[in-house]
Amino acid sequence: MDMHKRVPRNIHREKVVLTDWRHTVGRVWHYLAAYRWRLGIVFLLTIVTTAVTIAGNRINGIVVDRYISHNKLHLLLVVCAVLAVMYIIASILTYFQNAIIIKVAQATSAKIRQAVFTNLQRLPMRYFDTHDNGDVMSRLTNDVDNINTALMQTFVQLFTGIISVIGMGLAMLILSPLLTVIALLSTVATYFFSKAIAKLTQKAFMTQQQALGSLNTQIEESVSNKQLVQLFDHTAATMQTFGQTNAQYTRAAFRAQALSSIIGPFNNMTNNLAYVLITAAGALSILTGGHAITVGIIFTFLIYLRNFTGPINNVLDLINTLQLSLASAERVFELIDESPEQDLPTAQPVAQTTGHVAFEHVSLAYETRPILTDINLVANPGEVVALVGPTGAGKTTIMNLLTNLYPLKAGRVLLDGQDVTTLRRQDLRRLVTVVQQESFLFTMSIRENIRLGRPTATDAEVEQAAKQAHAATFIEQLPAGYETVLSENAHRLSQGQRQLLSIARAFITGAPVLVLDEATASIDSQTEADVQAAMTALMQNKTSFVIAHRLSTIQSADQILVIKAGHVIERGTHQSLLAQHGFYAQLYASQFDD
Repeated sequence: MDMHKRVPRNIHREKVVLTDWRHTVGRVWHYLAAYRWRLGIVFLLTIVTTAVTIAGNRINGIVVDRYISHNKLHLLLVVCAVLAVMYIIASILTYFQNAIIIKVAQATSAKIRQAVFTNLQRLPMRYFDTHDNGDVMSRLTNDVDNINTALMQTFVQLFTGIISVIGMGLAMLILSPLLTVIALLSTVATYFFSKAIAKLTQKAFMTQQQALGSLNTQIEESVSNKQLVQLFDHTAATMQTFGQTNAQYTRAAFRAQALSSIIGPFNNMTNNLAYVLITAAGALSILTGGHAITVGIIFTFLIYLRNFTGPINNVLDLINTLQLSLASAERVFELIDESPEQDLPTAQPVAQTTGHVAFEHVSLAYETRPILTDINLVANPGEVVALVGPTGAGKTTIMNLLTNLYPLKAGRVLLDGQDVTTLRRQDLRRLVTVVQQESFLFTMSIRENIRLGRPTATDAEVEQAAKQAHAATFIEQLPAGYETVLSENAHRLSQGQRQLLSIARAFITGAPVLVLDEATASIDSQTEADVQAAMTALMQNKTSFVIAHRLSTIQSADQILVIKAGHVIERGTHQSLLAQHGFYAQLYASQFDD
């Protein structure tokens, strides 16, 4: 049975616990480390702006004690002008600081996105058989965007906040140790409360991202197959299923956001209590005749406290962004860490082949379920081998093994006597061209879509391949001809026209081994006759494997293998198989007898 049909979807379950946030932060820092000098500039700018803020706040307190209370208006105006210049400079420096952070965040996100996409191209097919497309897309888009948002917002608050907290803390301690102790008590209470809430939000945000992946999967499937949904009147059921998944995501998001939103009100409460206690303690000291604290000191200290708790509160208020970004980062790094396809260390390069292919006692299983059992076949150079059988019998899977897409349970697949697992994959797949049943065309011109088969092909070779595939006629009738840009998998072209372009793409490769996987299944009878004639010419001097549903297309094959439930149950030529009056004869009779 075909691998993609036998393997159930949704069998992969994502972890819902942030397993190691320290390791995840370390991974993010590894990407940031490339921009150390820029971060160093941000560090220096932060020190300057913090020093300006501290000095400005202290001057405000001095103004209260020396100028306002003594009615020195002219000196007050001078001080105000100096403060205005200081704050303008601090604002300009803050702008450049934020601009640098934004550039670093965007560059870091781009590197992570590139790493994810690069590894995605190298992953084995079994990964995609066990992971939903929507979830994979969610990691590449939503999760990377969450990391980018965290770097631009949370990182700025955290990076600058540490310096601000240290600077303001020292200024507060120098100004009044007593009032500093009161301020620290509220800060400690806020820290322990936020830490307790963070443990709950970690799991909640990971669950939210998992639900978002499921939601994206349903959106991708419903949009990609919108015509099928409407033709089978499945709209109501699709909306109902989406509604359930949407509700699940909404509940997960509500729980995560609700838990994280507790932190903000609690912080405001403790801060306000601290303001009250500091004001009361300072006023009591003044009223009892103390000289260590003045009205200006209380005024300055409250501003210091605001600048001291502000960065802490900003980070705590953004705890949802932090948790979400860490959950997203872990999901992204999981994808980056997935083991890609790798050639054996001793893999041999191969430049050409005669096209001799052999399967020796090949068996394949997914986990404990057998998919192919003891497959044996030999295709001599230039022969045409046809594989027929019921849908899901394993025909496509057999051909996937020829290009080393799946690991074998037992046996060997040989190309010119060499085990394909010992050859470099890039060479192997250059020597074997596959035309799949479901054609796929990229968002680029028709010429470039055909040229994907051989990027070095000239325009003349592209047009010749189109003629061989009987695609030139309809291409030349298009307004832009070969320069017509296709979009959304060329939805404006008929299925037959899309398949012809895929066949033209295969023609231009010139590979000595050809696999036609139901290549004419979606083409009308007239087009099939034209393409069949072109394929006959194409298969000259090539070893060709034809997976066919229409038995009329493989009657001239050198040998035909009948596959059923992963076994070869019959083999021979068209005439010899008919003479056996077996399964093949029944298939043939069902297609041609009234």
